[in-house]
Amino acid sequence: MSGAIHLQHVGVDYGQGWVLEAINHSFEPGQCHIIMGPNGGGKTSLFRSVLGLTPFVGDISVQWPSGRVGRLGYVPQKAIFEQSLPLTVLDFVLLNLTKVPLFLAPLWPGFKQQRAQALASLTRVGMAQRAHLRMGQLSGGEQQRVLFAQALLHHPDVLILDEPTTGMDEAGVQYLENLMHELVAQGKTILAVHHDIAAVRRILARTPGKVHIVNHHLVDSGPVEDVLTSAKIETLFQHFSARRA
Repeated sequence: MSGAIHLQHVGVDYGQGWVLEAINHSFEPGQCHIIMGPNGGGKTSLFRSVLGLTPFVGDISVQWPSGRVGRLGYVPQKAIFEQSLPLTVLDFVLLNLTKVPLFLAPLWPGFKQQRAQALASLTRVGMAQRAHLRMGQLSGGEQQRVLFAQALLHHPDVLILDEPTTGMDEAGVQYLENLMHELVAQGKTILAVHHDIAAVRRILARTPGKVHIVNHHLVDSGPVEDVLTSAKIETLFQHFSARRA
């Protein structure tokens, strides 16, 4: 089960002018939708609005098939935790599963199942072999892979990724792209902010989806071969104030 996301007259204003204005758009289910645009153009604000994490005007709805409500998964730009804590990778993932303090979790009747679920999710992103390490020992890219594993714990139907490859090495990027392809093949909907044009072309060359350019407004949207053309790229990624001059 996947969901279509509909935006009607969506706007975001943090008190210093509109970051997003009059966004009317739909993201079809079962596809990989990649959001691109210049820095400060409102990409993250759009995602936070969809997740209900920032105030917005207008209407955002997710249309689920047969009226059933599905699950949303979210991977932020970076992991936030206290570096000095002796928190292992496995502990970090288990925080989203266990209902008791971690030091009591092994006594919980369902702990073995939760641990197996956490390790299975880490395996999907190639991090199970590092489950015993402290989160602070990981590189930024490895921490991103752990965040991805955490988001997959409850088998989301719609997955929202905010710059998911930040700090990743080549192996991590390959893991992520393969997993995105696998999830869409399973009928999931993915929304991802990305900044690398070559990577976006590579992803959408084998994964059904579209690219959407956001620069305070929705500037362009469609198949990657129609949107990210050499003739259009410079105009699409100009800063908003420059475009209006």
